[in-house]
Amino acid sequence: MARLDVATAEWSLSADPLSGRSVRQYTSAAAHNYPLYYFVPSITPDARYLVFHSERSGSVQLHRLDLTDGSSLQLTEGTTRDAGWAIWCAYHLDGIYNHLSALNVVTGDVYYFDHERLRSVSVTTCEDRVVAELEGRIPVGQSAFSPDGRLFVFVDADRDTFTYEYGRREQRESDGTFPWSEHHAWRAKVPTRIGLVDTRTGRVRTLLDLDYHVHHVLFTDNETVLVNHPRDGAGMWTVGIDGSRPRVLRPADGRGSVCHQVVVDGGLLYETSPPPGSDQTWFGRYRFADDAWTEWSLPSGIGYVHTGNDPAGRFLFVEACAPDRHALYHLLPRYEDGPAELSLLRVLNPDVYDALDLQRHHAHPFLGPDRRQLFFTDVIDGYSQICSLDVADLT
Repeated sequence: MARLDVATAEWSLSADPLSGRSVRQYTSAAAHNYPLYYFVPSITPDARYLVFHSERSGSVQLHRLDLTDGSSLQLTEGTTRDAGWAIWCAYHLDGIYNHLSALNVVTGDVYYFDHERLRSVSVTTCEDRVVAELEGRIPVGQSAFSPDGRLFVFVDADRDTFTYEYGRREQRESDGTFPWSEHHAWRAKVPTRIGLVDTRTGRVRTLLDLDYHVHHVLFTDNETVLVNHPRDGAGMWTVGIDGSRPRVLRPADGRGSVCHQVVVDGGLLYETSPPPGSDQTWFGRYRFADDAWTEWSLPSGIGYVHTGNDPAGRFLFVEACAPDRHALYHLLPRYEDGPAELSLLRVLNPDVYDALDLQRHHAHPFLGPDRRQLFFTDVIDGYSQICSLDVADLT
């Protein structure tokens, strides 16, 4: 069961030094705090609660933050060892599997992984239950619910295989003998399963067995799952919930391949991972209706980009990590297939360039359901904290 001790508000208000916009810092504990992975919602539709991961108890647990008064409550008491999201974040963390939880906005439950179980906790009542047993399996990818809340999609792997192969990779990374060029070859050593759970019955079925590791799964609608990435590189593809109709979306070309994408009304927003020898990133909008896309170039040298998440797809923004600036930008595409004009929204504290901590320290920006606050993570006094920027005049 969850701890029922309510923590008092930690939030504070300030003005952004460049724009003068109001900034709210929601967490300030001397520990890393970060929302759910930004591809999926972290805030309940009524804008009452924000669900987030926190390491303040000494392990990774889910908490809820009441957006009306700033109070918070711990929702889980997971005890898994080495529950960090391997490859993309610190691996040797105890608690629940971080970054892999998802909020069902229809039922108000959060699904999370602890040991070899898929569990559910209610954001409002804190009732916790076992959804499914996943004996011999380990979750390895970010998960999601269908828009109608009836299906949950996740990625897992054979625990022994993953633990062995990741242990070998981790050792080579520590002694400097694992080049990034071998990443996709390593993925081919770790078969994964894309699983579907019926949230009404708890029944688990296999959608696909893949002979390679994938990092994210999402729903584009109630009948279609989006998978990120294909076997040998970055990109995205979809498959029906019955395993039919596999289709690559926006294939790799001279502008690169899709790295991150968010599902928006009628399609996707994304940015490309530049091809070898280039630092040119493109920001794009993909349309489901005609399987077509429009793209705008971002300034050279902008750095590593995350496409911001506005589910309506109207307010365009990105996070960009460059060695000389980590910032949030508003995009203003003026012409099709041309350069995008960027307006600086917020300069973030310098990113911590440590491969073990990247997911904690990325801003992973998303627009709140009231369309007034742009939520993001910022590193403050050495810890990741949850913040928001007032953008009501822009949205």
